[in-house]
Amino acid sequence: MPDGDIVHSKLSWRYQEPYRMLCEGKLDRNEYAWSLKKAFLQDIKKNYGPAVPHAKRIGEMLRRAMQNAAKNSSVNWASLSMEIDRQVRQAEVKHYVKELLRCAGKGLLHEFRYNQRVDTSNLPEAIVERLFQEVYKAKFEQRIPLTSNHHAGVDNVTVTERVEALRPDMFAEMSKWAKKTTTDEDVKNLRRSSREKVKEIDLDEDLLS
Repeated sequence: MPDGDIVHSKLSWRYQEPYRMLCEGKLDRNEYAWSLKKAFLQDIKKNYGPAVPHAKRIGEMLRRAMQNAAKNSSVNWASLSMEIDRQVRQAEVKHYVKELLRCAGKGLLHEFRYNQRVDTSNLPEAIVERLFQEVYKAKFEQRIPLTSNHHAGVDNVTVTERVEALRPDMFAEMSKWAKKTTTDEDVKNLRRSSREKVKEIDLDEDLLS
């Protein structure tokens, strides 16, 4: 695809190539993920590095609160939610990054409140990982349906299924990236995992099998 060739008007230029590949459906899932990971890392390194320390601080706050709750058997959920809002307001990042930070923090808080999560061992890393997931959803997954005509004439159901099939691989990689990011407090040294062998497939092959 030539530089600047936009095939989906709602996706940033970084995500045009993986989207095009998904629509054309000529390769296997591993190759789609490899291309998408490249685009995502470019996005993270360019736009979200400054959010990492703030994500870690929110995680530290939640860790202390959950550990205190375990001792006292009570949690002021409204107070914790407001504390997340306060920390997000103070974060020196762009507005749209603040919203993703807020979603990451409150998403994890919701899981604690409704007993969907009990592990408090490394909440700073968990918030960084959740931030990466929120970026991925906001910048790629949630934008895929925002076009009336997909590239190569493929229907929306097919594209959506292919995108959803990539999520486990993408999220597994984000978990590794979050661990390194939390340790380094930086995103500049993040790398993709080793590339798997590329396989050409028939256009009629079931990509989700």
